[in-house]
Amino acid sequence: MKSRYIARIAFIALLTISLFSNDVYSFMTLNLILAYIPLELCYLLNLFKPKKVFEWPLFIIFSLIFIFMVPNTFYMVTDLIHLNQFRFNFYAGLTIIEWIYFTYLLAGVALATYCLTLIYIEINHFTQYRWLNNTIIVLMMFLNGLGVYMGRFLRFHSVYLINEPLSVLQDVAQAINPSTLAFIVLMMVLQLLIIVFMKGVRLAK
Repeated sequence: MKSRYIARIAFIALLTISLFSNDVYSFMTLNLILAYIPLELCYLLNLFKPKKVFEWPLFIIFSLIFIFMVPNTFYMVTDLIHLNQFRFNFYAGLTIIEWIYFTYLLAGVALATYCLTLIYIEINHFTQYRWLNNTIIVLMMFLNGLGVYMGRFLRFHSVYLINEPLSVLQDVAQAINPSTLAFIVLMMVLQLLIIVFMKGVRLAK
């Protein structure tokens, strides 16, 4: 089975579950959708590759939409912080509901990680120039880290970049400090590890 179909089946399954079990993690439905959309946009990128001059504007617009949406995929990894809603008191014995939600949340994070991996694989073959593909991936890693910071700490959504771009840029510029940069670097390291693990698995075949 192709990797994209695995992602689609997993997405539909988790989305269906989220529609009937959102009493604790009510954010999961929206986050799953936002995390998955960039993968489908990535698969469509090749269709928008410009072959003529007049095709460039549409390619640029579509690429910007894709770039604005991609951080939502990695953002879901940070949803692990919501596990703090449960006590996980091992000494009090097994509370199965805690582990049901643990599995559910971790499955969503695993899907987001898988989607991000597929996106990077696609970008790695986007052009015939390896250095350009690698440069694009590094820039995406940085923007993903910045996007996660904006979403978690500044509480911005992707749509704000369209509705209030100047306000967003101003607030982000004011928020940049050594701690912010350290956070972005940490998010880049996590993404780099995903890429390294991905290559490790592929080389082992």
